Amino acid sequence: MSLVPPILDDRRFDDLKTEATERIRLACPEWTDFNPSDPGMTLVELFAWFIDLTLFRMNNLPDKLHGELLSLVGIQPEATKPAVAVIEFQPKENCPTIIPGGTKSLAIDLGGGAVARFQTQRDLHMVRSALEAVTRTLSAESADLTKLNKAADRGFDPFGPAGAENSELRLRFSAKAEDQVGQIFPDIMTLHVSVMARLLNDDLSFPDSTTLLRPQAPPLYWSARMENDVWEPLEIIDDETNRFARDGFIRIAGPRHAVPIAQPAAKPSSEKKFAFELSCRVGRGGFAFGCAPRFRHLAINAVNVIARTSETDNPLATSTGLQGQIVQLRNKPVEPKSVKLTTVGPSKDTNLQSWIEVDDFSESKRDDLHFTLDAANGQIRFGDGVYGKIPNAGHRISATYLAGGGMQGNVSKEKIKYDLPGVSGINPLPATGGSDAEPVARLRQRAAARLRSRDRAVTADDFEDIALRVGKMGRAKAIAGLHPDFPDLCGRMPGVVTVFVASQPRQEGKLPPWPSDAEIDHVKELLDVRRMVGCELFVRPARIVPVKLEIRMKVKAGFSVNDVEREVNKAINDWLNSDDRGFGPNLYGGDLWSRAAQATVGGVFAVAQIERLAADIGGKKILLEPSGSDGNVVTAAVSPDGFSSNLNVQLLGHEIPWGYPNHLITFAGSVP
Repeated sequence: MSLVPPILDDRRFDDLKTEATERIRLACPEWTDFNPSDPGMTLVELFAWFIDLTLFRMNNLPDKLHGELLSLVGIQPEATKPAVAVIEFQPKENCPTIIPGGTKSLAIDLGGGAVARFQTQRDLHMVRSALEAVTRTLSAESADLTKLNKAADRGFDPFGPAGAENSELRLRFSAKAEDQVGQIFPDIMTLHVSVMARLLNDDLSFPDSTTLLRPQAPPLYWSARMENDVWEPLEIIDDETNRFARDGFIRIAGPRHAVPIAQPAAKPSSEKKFAFELSCRVGRGGFAFGCAPRFRHLAINAVNVIARTSETDNPLATSTGLQGQIVQLRNKPVEPKSVKLTTVGPSKDTNLQSWIEVDDFSESKRDDLHFTLDAANGQIRFGDGVYGKIPNAGHRISATYLAGGGMQGNVSKEKIKYDLPGVSGINPLPATGGSDAEPVARLRQRAAARLRSRDRAVTADDFEDIALRVGKMGRAKAIAGLHPDFPDLCGRMPGVVTVFVASQPRQEGKLPPWPSDAEIDHVKELLDVRRMVGCELFVRPARIVPVKLEIRMKVKAGFSVNDVEREVNKAINDWLNSDDRGFGPNLYGGDLWSRAAQATVGGVFAVAQIERLAADIGGKKILLEPSGSDGNVVTAAVSPDGFSSNLNVQLLGHEIPWGYPNHLITFAGSVP
């Protein structure tokens, strides 16, 4: 398929002539004859024709040259990316103690003769007993979550909807009475947790708080059961999930004193069964409101696999001794810079020669052992004897490399399979992340956008733009000269920038926009590589100021009070929680009054009159009541309950308002 020529400049002869004519009118008003017979216009048309020809040739810029020009400004085409997945291994009889990194899966038929293989990315030390049950223990009830965990799509609450203190997740491993813990558990065992967004439970009431500090996950305590219901503490070696806040692996020290525990028999005559038991208990305080984790799947003996395998082509080909010869690797696409290529002569005393991959031959000399790689097509090209050496005729060419990748690797769950002696494995969740090499058209679009956008953090606006556009934050505010440890010197500390961020709306605005630790770290990494040398950078969560209203109103006849209450809540919170509000503007009581009064049901105004509006804004209270017979003039009343006589509340530069999900709205009747 031929490539469509890029259009770098779409002006043509008529456009150029018109542009020149307009400039003549402005710069030389005494020039009034624009007919073709005018000698000056003849020259204009001649130069327009010259420029039109130049633009035509420029618009046929070869893709290779275009790519080289973009590389000069640091824009490179995105290479093929391999899909990744998690494999959960199930132990069988004579289970091995370790599955080495680089272990390949069975071939996956993708159709059309194409196949995909995955390989493990690191060594996995096996728990040599099957996970028999997953259970949850709360203060008032216990639940068996085994079937939900196996389904891997419905989700379950490992610590209940609230994630209260002392909630407990238990894992039970099948065992025999004579089993020794050291024979079953490795020194370090690996779990993988896949989490999903949880839904709000209407039984939970949002806590009243003057300021909504970003919740911190409670400590989690892992342990293994010993005799007499005593538990052996287990050390957490590494927790990529940050206490179940995101997907990731958890590595825990294996138990050394646990014993098989007799399990209650289903029937009196049933054979007695034993199991090892592990526990994960929620520590002091429990999870914050709406922050208890919800699992999609918990996997034991889990390891990452990648749709890219180590390949060896030996021999790959025999050199012809011709200039610019091309050899085809047996597998593609190929990871750039992964090819190790050698040549050796037919006689035994010939030395092995190792070749080096280069981007092009522009700096290669006659005897340099260089080659170039077309990673997408898996093709290797040698030099012509002037730029880069030609392999000697008859020499055998061999190569080792990493091959695979692309969108074809994004296979569905249970497609990646391992069948090894004593163990089998499968992917409980789909593979993700695979993408094909970036096409030329997409590269041009991205390059144009990249050149137009900010990619260096110099001004405060730059920091905010990158946090919003690249970091995907809901709001961002950069304050120059502010050091978090010296707030009294705000704006006066040289060489310091603090960026406050808030996440995208959570649960459709029903939860405050707390940024997670992962989001804050991501923004910090993005800004760190773009900030100026010598600039000290801090990224902090925005301070959220809760707004809670008490409103007494009358509705127009014919409207349901339930519908009006819902729409008033929505109108107020859509305005309060909008990302467009930014940071720190004054919050006026009159604006709150107006939003409530203009609420509509089915596009029709439904509020007849507001009799009273009391607002608690981060502990500062204002009261608004109508004065006068028309009920339209709003005044603030000084109240013994501590209400302010001011009509607004000042928010600081790092503060944002957030409306409670359900304001207290009462109705004093309806007006016809």
